Amino acid sequence: MKYIYNEQLTIRTNCELEKIYSTNKGFIARLENVEYKQNDDSWKSVGSRWLINCVDIQDVMNNGFKAVQL
Repeated sequence: MKYIYNEQLTIRTNCELEKIYSTNKGFIARLENVEYKQNDDSWKSVGSRWLINCVDIQDVMNNGFKAVQL
C-alpha cells in the first residue's frame, strides 16, 4: 500500500483524489480517508477531507485549507 505523506510525516493518505463537482470556475474534490500520527506512533483515521481547486494532495496536507476565490 503506497501512502502520500506531508513533509513532517504526521499526516498520510493512500487514497486517490476524487473530483465531486466541477464547473468552468473550479472544482471540489475529496480524499476518502486521511490518517494522523498519534503520540505513540500509531495512526488514527479521521475520515474524508475536502479540497477546493487543488490537485496536489501533499500540498494540502502541508499547508492546510485556505480560502479560495472561484
